[in-house]
Amino acid sequence: MDWKQYEKEIYAIFKAEYPKAEISHNIFRLGRYSKTDRQCDVLIEDYVAGNRMTIVVDGKYFQSKVDVKAVDSFVGMLEDIGAHKGLLITKVGFTEAALNRAHYGTSDVELDILNFEDLQQYQGHCAFPFAGKNGVLLPAPFGWVIDARRTGAWLAVMHQQGITLEDAMHSCEFMYINFWDKTKNKESLQDLLEIQKKNLLSDNAAAVIKLLPTIRRDDATVSLREVLVPESTKIEYTGFVEFEDFIFFCVLHTSENVRKKNVRKLENVMSRILKIKVQQ
Repeated sequence: MDWKQYEKEIYAIFKAEYPKAEISHNIFRLGRYSKTDRQCDVLIEDYVAGNRMTIVVDGKYFQSKVDVKAVDSFVGMLEDIGAHKGLLITKVGFTEAALNRAHYGTSDVELDILNFEDLQQYQGHCAFPFAGKNGVLLPAPFGWVIDARRTGAWLAVMHQQGITLEDAMHSCEFMYINFWDKTKNKESLQDLLEIQKKNLLSDNAAAVIKLLPTIRRDDATVSLREVLVPESTKIEYTGFVEFEDFIFFCVLHTSENVRKKNVRKLENVMSRILKIKVQQ
């Protein structure tokens, strides 16, 4: 695969991801400040709450990690064409400075990794985790894979493609999912939140727990919780989706400088899961 094919593959993914959006490949937009044409690998134009949203996706087919200069250049291009959001993708990763520049900057920029060579080694981009009669169709968020091996703590776990689960846990960048059976335990989402809050404070009385604004679903009640522990560089987020018979919850562990990107991946999971019933 060369850089041209890499861009085409990225375009195909977003074409499928945003079926109702206007998506262009290798398109030019006139810069507001530079007064020159700026090339966009993939341009996504869609409407959100009645407002037109422009997203630029740039694929870097580099052999080494993308550095802070490339992020600076990308941010400048986004501002020049008036894009609302940018997604910079590479196949090998980013330097720490590049991650920090994207996360702490004022522009809405995400950095992601998509290596199609690694992608071909995995079968886990969609799974059907279940417990008893309750289950969901679980799609992996962009650039991540699903490991469907069960443990006592989860029904499935998700992490960045191209690395092992052990590496993901060591770097503290992974998500795991589980269910809470409402017919067995008789608790609602609010009851579950209170139960887990007591357990979290029992483990660490200094933990700061709060609920955050998040996505909406027409068919379920949703909630997003943040848990901060003083002195810790890691953050825990949990997304809850309450159906009639059970509560799906997905726990994200992440470091600060990739927090925004990973919370969006968590919300992507919350919005895209589909409830299923398992015949036994």
